[in-house]
Amino acid sequence: MKKLKLFIALFFIGLTVTFAQQKKFITYKVVEGETIQSISKTLSITPYDLLKLNPDVKDNVKANDIIIIPNKEYNPETDIENSDLSIIGDKDIIVDNYIYHEVLKKETLYSLLKKFEVSIDELNTLNPLLVKGGLKQGQILKIPVKITDQLILEKEKLTQPYLVKSKETKFSIAKRYGVTIAFLEELNPKIKEKGLQYDDVILVPVKTIDNSGVQIHKIQKKETLFGLSNKYGLSQEELITANPQLEDGVIEGMIIEIPNIIKDDNINFVDGDVYDKNLDIAMMLPFLSKRDSLDFENDRLLHITTDFYFGALMAMDSLKHQGLSINLKVYDTENSEFVSKKISSRSEFDNYDAVIGPMFFKNVKVVSNNLSNKNPFILSLISTKDHSKIPNKNLIQEAATKENLSLKMLHYIKSNYSNQKMLIITDESTESSFYFNQIQKELSLLDTLHQIKIIKPVKGYIKPDIFRKNLEGENEFWVFLVGSDEAFIRDVLNNLGVLPEENKLTLFSFEKNKSYDRISNIFLSRVNFHYPTSEYLDRNSKAYKNFKSKFIRKYHSTPSKYAIKGFDITYDILMRLVQDRELIYQGTSQRLASKYKFIENTSGGIINQGIFIIKYDGLELKVVD
Repeated sequence: MKKLKLFIALFFIGLTVTFAQQKKFITYKVVEGETIQSISKTLSITPYDLLKLNPDVKDNVKANDIIIIPNKEYNPETDIENSDLSIIGDKDIIVDNYIYHEVLKKETLYSLLKKFEVSIDELNTLNPLLVKGGLKQGQILKIPVKITDQLILEKEKLTQPYLVKSKETKFSIAKRYGVTIAFLEELNPKIKEKGLQYDDVILVPVKTIDNSGVQIHKIQKKETLFGLSNKYGLSQEELITANPQLEDGVIEGMIIEIPNIIKDDNINFVDGDVYDKNLDIAMMLPFLSKRDSLDFENDRLLHITTDFYFGALMAMDSLKHQGLSINLKVYDTENSEFVSKKISSRSEFDNYDAVIGPMFFKNVKVVSNNLSNKNPFILSLISTKDHSKIPNKNLIQEAATKENLSLKMLHYIKSNYSNQKMLIITDESTESSFYFNQIQKELSLLDTLHQIKIIKPVKGYIKPDIFRKNLEGENEFWVFLVGSDEAFIRDVLNNLGVLPEENKLTLFSFEKNKSYDRISNIFLSRVNFHYPTSEYLDRNSKAYKNFKSKFIRKYHSTPSKYAIKGFDITYDILMRLVQDRELIYQGTSQRLASKYKFIENTSGGIINQGIFIIKYDGLELKVVD
């Protein structure tokens, strides 16, 4: 028995050594004082080849960095991963590049030679008993693994090594490279059973870059990496890979290349199986429970909080019915920074998968700082302020910023522009001036003849004949409204809304604030009004009608937009977390009234880029993007 145990132990030790030698690439920990040049010299390769293996290394390495290097012991002719393993049966065993095959009923010597592509002389040499006694059912034959040269060449051409980082999963890597988990496992058979190991080197597909038509971009004042990422539909990592100088920051006047990377931006997130899985969730909302009296009718904050909470509970009920186990604990932040900080300092927060809330920016900031090195995601629920200055990779901003809305609207405009005459109308506020300058620069790239007309108020007023003069003729006009002052917006819409119908007019706004709610829908319809928004609810949809019916039965009131928001974000984030903690690259989902597409912001945190472009189609609203 002891001999048997020793044999098994030695067998697995030998097997481990064999696999270690088979790796074409291995990791190397940089020692103090080493450089790309010195490491390259030691390995007898060029610095270019070493940097090609490590695209994340921009200029040089520092002590304790983990990099990928070629394995000197690697021999492609003995690597079983370069063989066609589809011929291997369930009972076959591979040891030291030999297949140990049990002869099955009806198998013949001819069929085995053809199946395993081995010669009769080679088979007889490895199996002396075969010469003496012939082929018999149940006999164990030793057969060499066939290494395919063509497969080696294809792998080298179509794949590249990738260093697995902390917390990365098969799902996140597969999504990043636009392949299925099954295909990733086919490239790396060992990860199918053993899973991914931190600092392991695996093979991934080579990202295809079409160098034809590469765009050149000159960095303008106040442009950011985040803004460039949104503008060109590329990740920040892709921009930095094409322009290593961006690693040191975005500098006005810098000339960069915009690569034309071929990829599918229309990946949809698909809800998965949640049965028999579990999540630990904290919810931090301003219930104001310590007040002497609570006025749910007139206190707007209480109304928002309770409606959001009820919607979130309905989302959790739906997931529980699908088999998900949710351990929920609710905390009252009292809408206080001090209380929010105190609550999130508790040790129990280390164990949560996600914290839903707090609701407002000041409280989100203290909680995020408290949990910056902890496990849970922090979900900022309502604030549209820029969260990119808060350094927490697990902070998720659910509501789009004004900059995000503007970028989405500009992307839609550029994608649909076909030589329309353009007119910008802007008010005199400081905020409008900033957005006007950005928008004018972007639109000027479309107008090669530089014929964009600009109208500004004089002493707070634009005369009606100015509108008629700038919009006369049979041309199709695109009008861009930049401003937030209600009187200014009403004045512009009233003047545009009474223009003759022969004027082909489309009006674009870069946000739809409350000022537009007091404008006649007839006027908005007549000017083909387009605007970006984070929320769009189709009240005739089956999903909403079903939700509304259940909400009324349970809470005896019609769901408000905050109840819908509570349902949408809670359902979406929990469904995603069950599938994988890597939220970026999971794809786009659409719930009752919100769209979710999570991308990385400039500080490494996460922001939702799910935005609708809406237009007035008659007196109805229609999603156009």
